[in-house]
Amino acid sequence: MLSKSCEYAIRSVLCVASHQHSYPDKSIGIKQISDSLQIPVHFLGKVMQNLTRQQILQSAKGKNGGFFLTPKQLDTPIMRIVEVVDSSLYFNRCGLGLEKCSDEHPCALHNDFAVFRDGFAKALRTHTISSMTIAHQKGDIHLVSL
Repeated sequence: MLSKSCEYAIRSVLCVASHQHSYPDKSIGIKQISDSLQIPVHFLGKVMQNLTRQQILQSAKGKNGGFFLTPKQLDTPIMRIVEVVDSSLYFNRCGLGLEKCSDEHPCALHNDFAVFRDGFAKALRTHTISSMTIAHQKGDIHLVSL
C-alpha cells in the first residue's frame, strides 16, 4: 500500500509532534526518533531531509538542534506527507496494476478497490498531524509495534 519510506515519514512526523506536545520548547534529534520508532538512523535521515525540504517539518542545527513543527505545520493533513513521499499516483492506479483500467473497462477488482482506495484517501485527507498527535497522546494509537 504505502512505501516503507512513507510509513516511516508519517510515524516520524507524529513522533516529532508528540515530543513537541510533551516538551514544547525542545526539538527532537534524529537519534532519539530512530530509537523511539526502531527505524534505522541512516534511512530515517533521508526521510527527514525530504520532509524538511518539502516544509512538512522544520529542523535546527547546533547543540540544541533537531526537528520541530510550526503551528501551521501541525494542521497539515496526513495526505500531504503521502503526496510528498509517494506522490498521489497510488490513488489513481489500478488495483491489479493494469495500465488502463476505468469504469468503462474495469479490471476484476476495480469497484472494490475504488471503494477501499477512496476511503483510505478520505481518511488521509481528514486526519492532520495534530489530530493524530492528540490520539497518540491519549493512548488511542501507537507508533511502534507493541
